[in-house]
Amino acid sequence: MRIGISRKIFALLGIFLIGIGLGAGSMIVKEKFFPKDSAKEAIQKEQEKIGPLVEMEELFVNLDGGGFIRVEITLEGVNAKSKEKIQAKEVFLRDKVITVLGSKGFQDVQTDNREKLKKELLTELNKICNNEIKDVLFKNFVYQF
Repeated sequence: MRIGISRKIFALLGIFLIGIGLGAGSMIVKEKFFPKDSAKEAIQKEQEKIGPLVEMEELFVNLDGGGFIRVEITLEGVNAKSKEKIQAKEVFLRDKVITVLGSKGFQDVQTDNREKLKKELLTELNKICNNEIKDVLFKNFVYQF
């Protein structure tokens, strides 16, 4: 009888250890191939984090071919240190905005092309600021022919 009981205990102990091993293994596989939503959320929050904002003075620019545009632009920096760098080059940035907008015709500044214009401004302004600008935001945007 003693042998029968020890076999049962040994079998139960073996099943218990196999169960623990399978449970731990499945947790490792789950974490490796299916990460928690919190990790995804942390990455998304980091991407959505708003950088420092630098407001530029209002600009009136004559459009190529006639008309004018009046804009107020806010620049979003990539991190806390970028605000100082952007502010240090503000005169050069204003000049570049005037140059880019002044080269545009009436059709180029209409509502349909605004996103394209923002992307072009972002590219040109980042050339001056060494990619310290995350986004160009129009606070005010009025054009007239």
